[in-house]
Amino acid sequence: MLLKKAYDSRGFSLIELMVAVCIMGIAFAGLATMEVACINGNSIASNVTTGITLAQDKMEELNSFDFNDPRLDDVNPGNNGDLRSTSSVDFIQTDIDEKGNPGGMFTRVWNIADNTPTAGQKTIVVTVTWQGHAVTVSSVI
Repeated sequence: MLLKKAYDSRGFSLIELMVAVCIMGIAFAGLATMEVACINGNSIASNVTTGITLAQDKMEELNSFDFNDPRLDDVNPGNNGDLRSTSSVDFIQTDIDEKGNPGGMFTRVWNIADNTPTAGQKTIVVTVTWQGHAVTVSSVI
């Protein structure tokens, strides 16, 4: 006579199912953390791109002026030792958006030094700052 098994071995036990759910929960928690990190990284990259664009736009505008244009005057020669300074500046635009219009979180400053690096040349440095970050573009004309 054949003995019948006391239990059916097909399927999963409750403990096996609980272990699988716990492992999947830990994996999904890790994925959620990575997703948040990716979103933050994309936001920072977007702001850096906007900052660089704002700096390059201003630099192109300044480079389009005639060398003796008053908009290229060194109005603050005291900052010529540190043209990357954002505290002692020649010109400043605060709270601008990604198009340079009022109403954003970016600050754009530009400093101009006459006769730098040599006589008859000007050094222009444009710096864009936001939320503790900064990008700088420089040119000699």
